[in-house]
Amino acid sequence: MLLCAGALAAVAVVAFSPALRIPGHAILRAALPMVCGMALVPRRLAGSIMALGAGATVLVFSAGGLGGWQPAAVVSLLALGPAIDIALAGRSAPGWRLYLRFAVAGVLANALAFFLRGGISLFGLDGQRPHMLARFDLSVFASFAACGAIAGLLSSLVCFQFSAKREGP
Repeated sequence: MLLCAGALAAVAVVAFSPALRIPGHAILRAALPMVCGMALVPRRLAGSIMALGAGATVLVFSAGGLGGWQPAAVVSLLALGPAIDIALAGRSAPGWRLYLRFAVAGVLANALAFFLRGGISLFGLDGQRPHMLARFDLSVFASFAACGAIAGLLSSLVCFQFSAKREGP
C-alpha cells in the first residue's frame, strides 16, 4: 500500500505538468497521495517507504522516456517521505499539532528542492531544460515554502479528517 501511494505521487508529479507559474508547486501534486498513504498505513518509516516507491516509479518513467519532469520537482517528491518521517518522530501529536507537523514536512521537502533548483541555475546545469525561474531570491523561497506548507496542511486535513470520521463510533 505504501509503495503504491509513493508510485501515485510520482505519477502525479511526472505525468501531469500543469502550467502553473508558481515556484515550488509540484509538491501540491505529490503531497495528497503521500499523506493519505501515511493516514492509511501509519507505520514508522512509512514516508521513506513511499519515497522508495516514488523513486522506483520515476526511474521507470525516466527509462521509458515518459513524462516531463524537473529535477527539483522530483527532489521535493523524494524528500517528502523522509521529511514526513522526521516531522512525525517522537510522541504522537493529536489535533492541530499533527497538521502543523505535515506542513513543516512540506516546507522541509520544498526547501531542499529550492536549494537544488538554485544550484542548478547557479552552475548553469540547465542544459536543454529551460526553466521559468530566472532568479532565486527570498520571494521565490517564500513561494517554495508556502507551497510546501499548503500541500502538507491541506493534504493532512483531507486525509486525517476522513480517517478520524471513519474510525469514530
